[in-house]
Amino acid sequence: MTIDREHVRQGLVFLAVGGASALIDAGVFWLLVTLGVWPTLASVISFLTAFVVNYRGNRDLVFRARASKGALVRYSILVVVNLGLSAGGVALGTEVIGLAPIVAKVATMVLVAVINFFVMRLWVFRHGGAAAESAPSTGTASRG
Repeated sequence: MTIDREHVRQGLVFLAVGGASALIDAGVFWLLVTLGVWPTLASVISFLTAFVVNYRGNRDLVFRARASKGALVRYSILVVVNLGLSAGGVALGTEVIGLAPIVAKVATMVLVAVINFFVMRLWVFRHGGAAAESAPSTGTASRG
């Protein structure tokens, strides 16, 4: 497999979208807690805000996919799987391997991010990318 410019572009934009989503999650959380919102509720609100940004950023910017209910459902399933992988990875790292919690968390985040890139590319947004880019633009909204 050769790495072409589109794969490099996707990887770099994927990292940027993920970074922006993380900053939004943390920033909204901090703001809400500072305003006196219960931390658990603040976490839910900040997560959902980042969820929207991450979904749209990956769909529109990284994979250039059309909007579809199927992609949103697949993305939502992936988020639930990510939660399990994240919790499981931290538990494995801390309780079985004996890593410091932050080391286990960061290692899990990196692994999950790599898995996410390929799962999004091959399953969640499978109709995006080069095929969507080569299609002529009609200037109308896509339906999916």
